[in-house]
Amino acid sequence: MSDRKTSTSLAHQLVGPRHREPTATPVHATGSRRRHGRLAGLGLAVALGLGLAACGGHGGHGDSYRAATSEQEACCEHLDGDARAQCLAQIVRVDDPAVAASDPNQATYRCIERNFTCDPASGHATPASAQAQYDCIADLGQ
Repeated sequence: MSDRKTSTSLAHQLVGPRHREPTATPVHATGSRRRHGRLAGLGLAVALGLGLAACGGHGGHGDSYRAATSEQEACCEHLDGDARAQCLAQIVRVDDPAVAASDPNQATYRCIERNFTCDPASGHATPASAQAQYDCIADLGQ
């Protein structure tokens, strides 16, 4: 018998580039991933564009500022005397026509226009309507 000990470790074996698992993704797979990524990005852009057009994008809509303000004024008309005058004075108005026509302003007033429900007794929006308007406006920032 030999006094020499046999090593069971792998330290003596060569571990070179030929013996390692490949670390890079093959070029043909990378090209395919890029193509699919571009298609997914394009699909996302189309979906966002359609969503924006359906839920508040500017285009094809009338003047939301004017419509929402008119609805609020009509609601105030249910009141008499000083209460009516005070109600009309509380309506937020935009003096500059360019600001009133701006996309952010139109989107904000579109929320009011779509969610306004008049409470004839108070001349203001119902509590549920006011909450729906607030939620819609808060969602615009997202």
